[in-house]
Amino acid sequence: MAFTLPKSRRLRRRQQFHAVRDNGDRLPSGTVVLNWSRLPAGQPWQVGIITSKSVGNAVHRNRARRWIREAFRRLQDRLLAPAHFVFIARPSISKGCQLWVARDLARALTRAGLLAPESA
Repeated sequence: MAFTLPKSRRLRRRQQFHAVRDNGDRLPSGTVVLNWSRLPAGQPWQVGIITSKSVGNAVHRNRARRWIREAFRRLQDRLLAPAHFVFIARPSISKGCQLWVARDLARALTRAGLLAPESA
């Protein structure tokens, strides 16, 4: 599988974000909060990222989005079920590093039962 995150796999409209947050499940994990809504089999997963001003200035918010996108990009081949994912960056992300974000993202997806164990 290609390890890319094309625009077709991103949530873009406000109503999509609200549908996942209002009707889906929620799980906080360190520097991120995972919101997800499962989809019927055969539909493609999509991901959205929210970084509010509480994360910091534009530089910190953009860095947080890049870190979350990169962490998810590396985990996408291990997803067990199609879903819409919305990741919300917490203010603690600006004091962390990319490794923390990747760890927290993997932990949240695993606890939600959406990520297969890492193969050796």
